[in-house]
Amino acid sequence: MEYEPGSAAIEPAEAGLPTGAGISASPPEARLLRFALVERLAHWIYAAFFLLALVIGLTIWIPSTRVRLAGSRREISHLYGGLGLLMIVMPLLLVLFLDRRRLSGDLREIDVWDRDDRMWFWRALRGYTLFRREMPPQGRFNAGQKANAIIVAAMALGFLVTGSLLLAEPHLPAWLVSRELLPHQVLAVAAIALFVGHILHAFSTRHGRDSLRAMTGGTLSETFARERHEKWWRRQAR
Repeated sequence: MEYEPGSAAIEPAEAGLPTGAGISASPPEARLLRFALVERLAHWIYAAFFLLALVIGLTIWIPSTRVRLAGSRREISHLYGGLGLLMIVMPLLLVLFLDRRRLSGDLREIDVWDRDDRMWFWRALRGYTLFRREMPPQGRFNAGQKANAIIVAAMALGFLVTGSLLLAEPHLPAWLVSRELLPHQVLAVAAIALFVGHILHAFSTRHGRDSLRAMTGGTLSETFARERHEKWWRRQAR
């Protein structure tokens, strides 16, 4: 198993306490390494650029703030496009250069859906997770997290295509640019909804809070891994 090293128990005599004082120190719970440093950096870089692009995009989109931009709107639009490009490219380059094997493993895990994944996903859509009903065993990523990763990747590609066409407005026919504006706005609304749902889940559910701790500190308690990611936990135990 990949455990996070814990502090050793201190004997009463070492602490200057009388022996037989009835003091016992239980060992800390083992923790499993779930996300490597490069994965966590890629996640938070993506999140930071997404938030910056979201704020600037809203200022361009909302009529009251769009009017205030006046002559600087074109420069702000280019800044928005640059942030969107960095949001996609920087995390990808980071993982490619620092830990390509880890990226390959993550993509393979997200791409492979077995019977348990499909059953977990449809049960989750019917509310089984909300009512804490029994769910099929999952790997390092459950089916919901796999679906989220696929949707985010598809949205990033959509933003890249539609945003590039919008930024190239002076060099493209007006009809093409106007047709790309609506898909870009639909993607933006969907991304905001997904982001809000992601935040609510991270702070309002036990699974979300534990996953957030893993994305910040890298590790997950063995108890939680056994409960929610049994297949992955069993692989670590070999």
